Amino acid sequence: MVAAGQSLAERILHVHLLPDLVAPGRLKGGIAVVADVLRATTTIVHALAAGCSSVRPLASVEEARQLADGMPAGKVILAGERGGLKIDGFDRGNSPSEFTPENCKDCTLVLTTTNGTRALLRAAEAERVLVAAFVNFSAVCEQLLADPRPLHILCAGSDGEPSLEDALLAGAFVERLCDHFELQLNDSARLAWDCFENQGLVLPSALTLGKGGQSLLQLGFDSDVAGAAEVDEFTIVPELKRDPLRIEIGSAGVVRDHWPRR
Repeated sequence: MVAAGQSLAERILHVHLLPDLVAPGRLKGGIAVVADVLRATTTIVHALAAGCSSVRPLASVEEARQLADGMPAGKVILAGERGGLKIDGFDRGNSPSEFTPENCKDCTLVLTTTNGTRALLRAAEAERVLVAAFVNFSAVCEQLLADPRPLHILCAGSDGEPSLEDALLAGAFVERLCDHFELQLNDSARLAWDCFENQGLVLPSALTLGKGGQSLLQLGFDSDVAGAAEVDEFTIVPELKRDPLRIEIGSAGVVRDHWPRR
């Protein structure tokens, strides 16, 4: 929590455009928001909204297979991607549309992706970790407005490079929170804010401009890119829990009109 005597007006908000840019210990005591718009965090929101009881994020394909093999048949979904495509032998890929109430109810999702699950594991150092996408933007905003801890928005990026779609989401959070507080912003937060101000109002097309969006379009995942631009489709806020490390629905509520409009 904030130190004695510190006001909300002095709150810190840092954007990290890649997990590798976060120094060890940097997130401790803060709240981290993980963004992998195309597609891991969008998929996690969809899967939990569809009825999955939890999501277990894993770094490697081997770890994911081992964990899923040790869980009861019919109660686990092994999912993930490498290079955007479903991993051989896995039940699902990383498309949000693959996770429906018919196949998710009361199941644990074991998930490994190229970028997103790595970012989630890096964020585990923070005191509190939330999972964000455009599809649950306003619900996450409600949580951030009520939590005074130093805030870190951690972007997954794409293959070791910053991604446009994650920067856009980070910039949307910066803009919304700056409407309420005077914030200490790092340079990456200002860059993300500028990115959102220039591209955010044409969000569906903006998500097709970056490397991540272009790659998905080339693979035929046009609907995934379009779906990731559906702002406030859900009111849930997935949150990372520990022992074991897992993601569950942390809160849900009535979404107010938080989407920035000019």
